[in-house]
Amino acid sequence: MTDPGEQPIPAAPSASVALDIGAGRGALVIYPDERYRGREIEIGPADADGPRVHTGVHDRTTASGAVLTAIFGSLAAGDYVIWRDATTRGPEVTVPEAAVAEIALS
Repeated sequence: MTDPGEQPIPAAPSASVALDIGAGRGALVIYPDERYRGREIEIGPADADGPRVHTGVHDRTTASGAVLTAIFGSLAAGDYVIWRDATTRGPEVTVPEAAVAEIALS
């Protein structure tokens, strides 16, 4: 509990991500360009206007420095469209079963 007048600890700009992949599930890592910084990226089924899911774009620390990423840690294996905004379809990507797909987004 925070004392009155004490400022809460600010949220971390990024955090660890657990990948839950295996039978019927995979993960997706998107490497977006700078215009996506601080935004959310939405994806949805490529063959329908079904429900979309979103995740934040964050710098992730790697051995070679910070990398801008959006990570979907567990998705049903299949084809997805990455939405550039609420109405504009972007590239399509296949999320493989028990593996991680990676794509650059500009």
